[in-house]
Amino acid sequence: MARLYLTGGVRLEGPSGRFTDADLPGNQGRVALVALAIERRPLARDELADIVWGEALPAQWNGALSTIVSKIRSLLTRAGLDGAAVVPSSGGTYEFVLPADAWVDLEDAYRRLDRAEGAARHGDDGSATREATVASTILRRPLLSGVDNEWVDQARRRQHDAGYRCLTVLAAAWCRLGSHQLSATIAESAIAVDPLREVGYRLLAEAELAQGDRGAAARVLRRCEQMLRDELQVTPSPETVRLAETIRTHH
Repeated sequence: MARLYLTGGVRLEGPSGRFTDADLPGNQGRVALVALAIERRPLARDELADIVWGEALPAQWNGALSTIVSKIRSLLTRAGLDGAAVVPSSGGTYEFVLPADAWVDLEDAYRRLDRAEGAARHGDDGSATREATVASTILRRPLLSGVDNEWVDQARRRQHDAGYRCLTVLAAAWCRLGSHQLSATIAESAIAVDPLREVGYRLLAEAELAQGDRGAAARVLRRCEQMLRDELQVTPSPETVRLAETIRTHH
């Protein structure tokens, strides 16, 4: 079984060997492998080249891209996979086709997040916390450190959003399970990850209210209101307003 890690440094563990991002041909090799593994669809050569080089596309990019793909195939073969079968080319495209039993960390994280959100909707908070905890561990790791381009930024935004959703699932589920302090801690982490979203503030306020601290809950929502006013020039959503009213009337 092959295991491919895209976060925290690129690494593949194959049936008979392994390689890391240090073995790949520079940042271009790292981006090419990660893009193929994330997209999982045929990418035209010029599309992949745009992902790899962006605005710094070299004049001889066609040959340079062929060299990068050839090196990736060689590393896959050395790890015990069929490099040409994993990265086939057809009609001017490249694709990434791992064996059916292969594991990819980001794919696993996104699947687990979907299961966690589904479990939470059905009241299975135990399963929700288990799945979201594993997903969150993966999603916290950096993607392609030291590389900045439009495609990488988009992939990071998706990862960032998924990480935030994991934290909100965990904060809500632990609160319902009665672990209110843990819920508050996780909600604070969600606010730190994305201070411009209201959900983290509401979850923190709910956790404080569940612990009997109405004043702390009210202060959290005042923080939220001030953030919205100062940073986004908007007022709180109806959900936040309703929670504030609940806090004011809570005994």
